[in-house]
Amino acid sequence: MKNVKEFDRKEAIFQAMLELISKHGFHSSPMSEVAKQADVAAGTIYHYFKSKDELICALYVRLREKFVENLFKNDDTTKIFKDRFRHFYLQMIQEAIKNPKEFYFLEQFANSPFISTIAKTEKIRLEQPIYDFLRKAVFTQILRDIPPKILTAFVMGSATSIIKLQLSGEFQMTSSDSELAFFTCWDGIKKV
Repeated sequence: MKNVKEFDRKEAIFQAMLELISKHGFHSSPMSEVAKQADVAAGTIYHYFKSKDELICALYVRLREKFVENLFKNDDTTKIFKDRFRHFYLQMIQEAIKNPKEFYFLEQFANSPFISTIAKTEKIRLEQPIYDFLRKAVFTQILRDIPPKILTAFVMGSATSIIKLQLSGEFQMTSSDSELAFFTCWDGIKKV
């Protein structure tokens, strides 16, 4: 029973921090407000995290793990790679549109000085499933021979731009638009 309560408290702290950052940014989200919103004592937060920065970094790792896990949740390795990549690409867009606070937090974190506080080994671990997925397709000559970092940046950047366009309200994507985005990205990376 104690573990469930601890999980609930920690989850409430994460959700409160995410909510505050989505409204006010990293620097205008004090721990006192996190405690208030999570309905825990301020000391409880420090039981789990040494500092606000540690909490923000832990939230990033948690959300990034969840995001990557969801990309591969229904990956069917028996299908041809093009179909698997289509699922991966469209899933990336759908996950972000379903969870805009998480998407914006991950984007904000990745473009902030906080990203430099994440150990290189941890960054590699968080990205490894995506690298492996794409690198195997390069190795088996399904995708063009593009260095994995560039290939990953191209694919993720393409999807991220589509997501931002949708979330901004500038463009209401239909399923046909999503398919067009997939085929455009696919045509850029597939082996000719």
